[in-house]
Amino acid sequence: MLVLLKFLKPFYKQMVLLALLFTVQTVCTLFLPYLMSDIVELGIRAQSMTVVWQKGAIMISLAFVAMVFTLLANRVASDLSARYSVDMHNRVFNKINSLSFSQFGSIGTGSLLTRATDDIAKMEDVIVQLPYVFVGIPVMFVGGVVLCFLKDWVLAVILLAVSPFILIIITAITKNINKYWERAEVFTDAHHRIIRERLSGIRVIRAFDRDKHEHNRAEYATQQMCNSFVAGNTMSGLVNPVTMLLLNLSTVAIIYVGNQRIMGDAFVDAGDVLSAIQYIAFIGNSLLMLSWVFAFAPQIHISNRRIAEVLDMPTAVENVQEIAVSGGTIKFDKVSFRYDGSNVDAVSDATFSIGEGEIVGIIGGTGSGKTTLAKLIMNFYPCQGYREMAGVDYNATTQKAVRDNISMALQKSMIFQGTLQENVKMGNKDATSEQVSKVLEISQLSEFVNSHEEGLEYKLQQAGSNMSGGQKQRVNIARAVLKNAGVYIFDDSFSALDYLTESKLRKALNKYLEGKTQIVITQRAATAMRCDKIIVMDEGRIVGQGTHLEMLKECQVYREIYRSQLGGDVE
Repeated sequence: MLVLLKFLKPFYKQMVLLALLFTVQTVCTLFLPYLMSDIVELGIRAQSMTVVWQKGAIMISLAFVAMVFTLLANRVASDLSARYSVDMHNRVFNKINSLSFSQFGSIGTGSLLTRATDDIAKMEDVIVQLPYVFVGIPVMFVGGVVLCFLKDWVLAVILLAVSPFILIIITAITKNINKYWERAEVFTDAHHRIIRERLSGIRVIRAFDRDKHEHNRAEYATQQMCNSFVAGNTMSGLVNPVTMLLLNLSTVAIIYVGNQRIMGDAFVDAGDVLSAIQYIAFIGNSLLMLSWVFAFAPQIHISNRRIAEVLDMPTAVENVQEIAVSGGTIKFDKVSFRYDGSNVDAVSDATFSIGEGEIVGIIGGTGSGKTTLAKLIMNFYPCQGYREMAGVDYNATTQKAVRDNISMALQKSMIFQGTLQENVKMGNKDATSEQVSKVLEISQLSEFVNSHEEGLEYKLQQAGSNMSGGQKQRVNIARAVLKNAGVYIFDDSFSALDYLTESKLRKALNKYLEGKTQIVITQRAATAMRCDKIIVMDEGRIVGQGTHLEMLKECQVYREIYRSQLGGDVE
C-alpha cells in the first residue's frame, strides 16, 4: 500500500478529522444498547417512567450527535476522496507525459489508460475507508466487547470466541483471490488495447475484411476478463454470507446461554441479553467491513502496484549542459535503431546530411522507416551512430534543446476540443491573432475560416469530428508553421490534400519558410519530386539520395514508386 499512503501527506489533516468524526459517531452508537438495557431493567421492569424518559432522552441525544457526525464524516470523506483522486490523476498524467517513448511503449497505451482511470478509482474508494478501518472498527470492536463485559462476562466471551473463527475463514477464502484479480487486470488492459486498435483502424479492418478476426480477438479478451472477474468476485462474495452465518449462530448462542443464566439466577437480566445481541450486531458490521477489506485487499494491492510501476519509472536525467541549437543543418552518420522487443532494426546504418534551408523529401513504402527516422531527428530515442544538428552533437546537449529547434506536423492530425485559434496556437501560445490568420492563409484554410461567422473562434469538436481529413491536416500544418524553428518536419502531412490544394499550400509554405530547412516525409512521388533532395528508404535502409532526376536514373525503388503513381516512361 506504499503508493496509497505515500501521497496522503497533504491530506493528513482531513484524515485525522475523519478519524475523529468516526470515533465520536462510533462511541455514541456503542452507548445506545447500554442505555436500552437500563431502560428495560431499571425503567420498564421497575415500572419507573422517570428512568425511561431520562434514559430515552439521553439515547435520542446520542443518536442525534451520531447522525450529525455521520453527515460531517460523509462530507469530509467526499471532499477527501475527490481531492486525493485529482492529485493522483495529476501525478499519473504528468508522469506519463514525462516518460520516454520506449518507457511508454513498454506498458502500452491501453494499460496506461486503465491505470490512470480504473486503478485510481479503486484507490479513491479505499482512501475514505482507511480512517474507519484503522479507527472506527477497533473502537467498535473493543468498545462493544468492554461494554458487553460490564453487562455479563459470559456473553462477552461468546462474542470474543466467534471473532477468530471469522478472521480465519476470511483469510482462507481470500488467500487465492490475488491470481484472479491479476489475470483480470491483464485482460482488461488487453481488452482496452484491442478495442482502441479496432476503433482507430476500423476502415482498414473493413477494407481487408478482417471484422471476424478482430471480433474474435475482442471476444477472447472480454471472455477471459469476465471469467477472471467472476471467479474473483465469487470468492469475495463468499465472505459476507459466511460471516453472517457465524454471527447469527453466535446470536442464537447468546440468546440460549442468556436464557439459561437468567433461569439459573445468575446476575443477568433480559436487558443484558438484549444489549449483547445489539453489540454482536454492531461488532458484526465491523467484522463485515473488515471482511470487505480482506476480500478486496488483493485487488487493491494489484492496482496499487500498477500505479506504482508508472510513478516509480525513472525520468531520464540528462547529465549534459543544455547547449542552444539554432539552425537547419543536420548530419547523420551510420545511425541505427530498433524498437524494444524487435529483432530487426527499424532504421539501419542511416547516413545523410541536410544543408541550411534545403527542402528534403523522405519517401518510401509503408513501414520503410520514414517516421522512425523523423523521430530520431527529433531525438525521441537514443540510438547507435552519430547525430548532429546545427553543428551540435545530440549527445552534447539536451533533448529539449534539440526539440526547441524543430517544429513537426505529425502524421496523425491531432485536433482538440476548443476554438480554431486555440488549436493553432498550440504551436506558439504567444502568437497574435494576425499571426494565426497568416499561417491559416498559408495552410489554405482562409476560405474555411471565412465561411463561419465565428472566424478564428469557430468551435472544433473533439478529434475534429466537424472537419474533413484535409482540413484537419491543414490545421496541423498551420500549428507547426506558427512555431519559429530552424527545422520543419512534415510527416505525411499532405496525404489527405488534393494535388491542387497541396500545390498551392507548398508554394505558399516555401515562400514563408524561405531559408528554413524543411523535411517532407511522404509516399507521393509528386510531392517528393518538388524537393531539393530526396532520401529514399526501403526496409529501414537508405537506398538512395539525390535529386529527382538522379533518383530516377540511379534508384530502382524510387523508379517503381514514380511509375506506379504517375505512370509513363521514366528512362
